Amino acid sequence: MVVQKKPNKYIRYLIIIFISIVAIGLIFSIPVGNTSGDFDVYYAASRNYLANAPVYIPRGGIEEFKYSPMFALIFSPLALIDKALSLYLWGILNILLLYLIFYLFYKLRLISFSGLRDFGIIFCLLALTGRYLFSDIKIGQVNIFLCFLLVLMMYFEVNKKYLPAAICLALSLMIKLFPLLFLAYFVLRRRFKILAYTIVMVLIFLLLPALYSGFAQNLQYLREWFELLKTTPAPIIYSAKNFSLLAFFSWFFVARYEGMFVLNYRFITKGLTPEVYYAWLAACFILFSLFFYDSFFKKDKPQQKMYLDYACLFTCGLLFNPLAYLNALIFLIVPYFFILRTLFYSELVKRWAIVIGILTLLCFISTMAYNKCFFPDRHQFYRFLEFRLPLWTMLLVYLNLFLIKLARPSLSDK
Repeated sequence: MVVQKKPNKYIRYLIIIFISIVAIGLIFSIPVGNTSGDFDVYYAASRNYLANAPVYIPRGGIEEFKYSPMFALIFSPLALIDKALSLYLWGILNILLLYLIFYLFYKLRLISFSGLRDFGIIFCLLALTGRYLFSDIKIGQVNIFLCFLLVLMMYFEVNKKYLPAAICLALSLMIKLFPLLFLAYFVLRRRFKILAYTIVMVLIFLLLPALYSGFAQNLQYLREWFELLKTTPAPIIYSAKNFSLLAFFSWFFVARYEGMFVLNYRFITKGLTPEVYYAWLAACFILFSLFFYDSFFKKDKPQQKMYLDYACLFTCGLLFNPLAYLNALIFLIVPYFFILRTLFYSELVKRWAIVIGILTLLCFISTMAYNKCFFPDRHQFYRFLEFRLPLWTMLLVYLNLFLIKLARPSLSDK
């Protein structure tokens, strides 16, 4: 819980001014006119959906609509208007959802927006995630919307409102599949009511689009969606701009032996080997088990430790997901928030505070280092891509959360 001795109206004004400036910057970052990002895929697919035309068209893993018919239906009102206006409204909506995430943190009494420490959290959070945020807005990605749904699910679950929590989780699964990790967590915590509600809501959301397209057409869309999900080409995994664990192991066991320039990953003909999948599954199992080992034995936890679990789920969702590009790292806004909150508000023993502070600084350095401006020429930067620095940033975030969990005996869980 956030404890403020006395609200400071001047700090509150400072926070309002700061977040207003950020909002204006985000609005100006919305591209005007044509784009070449994910928004184009959503817009085209939703227009096809409204026309009962093919939606799930294989394109070799590039510019494919890999979301459920439900998402196409949700997005369809934006597909009814001019594309430029639609893009602008989509960007504004995502900015509003971003601020609603912080409103939910406020409702959970995790931040009060009235103290200097609150301003420190917000300022540092922008420094750590700003480039991901602007990238997400620029290409019109869906990640902020998905992040909002999962934070809203967390809010309802913490308040023991399991049906609304299940609705949010089921809706997030209509967009991407990595929230299945949250279901695994609820199984460990024996939250079977949420699990049951989520299964029911997933079935409803899968069938609901049939009210528009008809049952037969909806069934065809679902069949094509599942087929497209199973056919991710290996070169997409090899991409140096993919920062997932699977991408790292595909480079380690396959791509680095092909002798090709880092950006020529599309020309690698060799498929993923069994070693890639074994290493990926082993790494996922180890990372998940190390952090959530106590969930095997305890159904209920102190609220502060439960928040740490959620923060790690967002981090693991990125690490375990086969496709994790730079804009997807906006999900780190949740674990970073809890890390910064621990540093600014919790009574950490000094040695733990120093270690966690240093690791957080390393996260910032690694985030900034992934930039062309620090290299004398583009060729050197492209060679640098092989190191997949954002992956190590995610692992540093995981390590930070793990150390905070270890430090809990020396923390006051207020």
